[in-house]
Amino acid sequence: MTTIREISAPGLAERQAAVSRKQSKRAKRDELQRRFADRLVVREELSRKFVSYQGNKTQPGLRWLRYKEGFSADLVRDALNKADGAVLDPFAGIGTTPLIAGGAGREAAGIEIMPVGIHAARAISLAANGVKAETVEAAGGALIEAARNGATAGAFRFPHVPITSRAFPEKTEDEIAGARRFLAESDDDNTRAILDFACMSVLEEASYTRKDGQYLRWDNRCRRNLRGGMDKGPIPSFTAALRKRLNEILEDIPKLEEIYGGKPPRLLQGSALEKLAAMPDRSIGLTVTSPPYANRYDYTRTYALELAWLNFSKADFGELRQALISATVENRSKVNILNWKYPRESTLIQAKTAFREQAALQEVLDSLNLQKSELSNPHVIRLVENHCFEMALVVAEPARITKPGGRVVMVNDNVQYHGEEVPVDLILSDIAETCGFDCEEISVLPRGKGNASQQMGRFGRRELRKCIYYRHMPKFSTAPCA
Repeated sequence: MTTIREISAPGLAERQAAVSRKQSKRAKRDELQRRFADRLVVREELSRKFVSYQGNKTQPGLRWLRYKEGFSADLVRDALNKADGAVLDPFAGIGTTPLIAGGAGREAAGIEIMPVGIHAARAISLAANGVKAETVEAAGGALIEAARNGATAGAFRFPHVPITSRAFPEKTEDEIAGARRFLAESDDDNTRAILDFACMSVLEEASYTRKDGQYLRWDNRCRRNLRGGMDKGPIPSFTAALRKRLNEILEDIPKLEEIYGGKPPRLLQGSALEKLAAMPDRSIGLTVTSPPYANRYDYTRTYALELAWLNFSKADFGELRQALISATVENRSKVNILNWKYPRESTLIQAKTAFREQAALQEVLDSLNLQKSELSNPHVIRLVENHCFEMALVVAEPARITKPGGRVVMVNDNVQYHGEEVPVDLILSDIAETCGFDCEEISVLPRGKGNASQQMGRFGRRELRKCIYYRHMPKFSTAPCA
């Protein structure tokens, strides 16, 4: 048996050096962890249902679209008790925050760059604020009849782009064309908006596709050249899926006025990087949001059918992908365009400074750069860098627009690339404090998220934190105001 004394000096030195390198490689992240340790609180009562769309599966209105990028209505209701004043969600999704806040009598606004989400939120708001169930029922019946009759005119066929080609059975293509013709000829804008949304909401169900993380999976029946397809099982006709959705809408309408009626929220379509800059200083009391994660998900692919329904061309897809907060390896840096056209120079400078001086983030980027040749995709370095810089600006703007005593509640996940954990929760909390916020608590879910299977095999299982951040703006804040 070899004892420690028998290990050669070079061998021992080599091991000690490896340990030292490993420790120094994480020194800044460990330091940041120690700084926030007393504010990282595991909350046993928190569940993934509370911080994800799962909590909305049975919620009137919110259940109409399988929109996975969101959180529950219960999280918003809880947050409303934490601050007064106008409510904002700069990444509103299908409008959970502004709809719930408006229904509670609060002034509310939602910013959302994906028109799919705005389309859904508007339909829910209209159904809660004046559109009658009997009107929707009558128009819905006529819509289904028109869809059954189909349409052959090219102007009404589904406007496919390459990524959606052959997504539907031929009979479904005919039914969709019939529905689009009916909608084009409708002269009731509000009812048409609800029916148009209803059609869009069932496209996936009636297609050969299924949303799966960062891409669409395809059924083997789709007549596309697939590397590996799936068996989706029975696929309903478009009219069958549409009738089911319309029945849900009719069932929900009487409840919607009570839940979301009273103060229809402002729904602003566009980038948070653009819309936040237009908001007045100290105008928001509470922000509740969940920004895109740095997880390589491309929402333009995930929601390709819905975007095509809304007449997005191939070029439109590309422009939208680049305008989103960077989350994929395909996103290019927005620094030059922000330098050229961002209207609040001092806020931009503040965000740049906070980004550059965040030592744990720079440590991650340096470490990934040292391992660049080993990465499965070296562009993940650009992804992390772009994402964190843009999020620094997203943090800096609420520091300007939040009233003294106001709060921000944010849901986010940490990520990992090539074994290098990116502690997004701590990095963004540190940047927030640099911009003038006080970080009250980082509530940690009892069960985190595992790293990707390909990383697990090489680096072992590492549970990544999923958190809710609670920040407030001191009542006597000295934070710079752009």
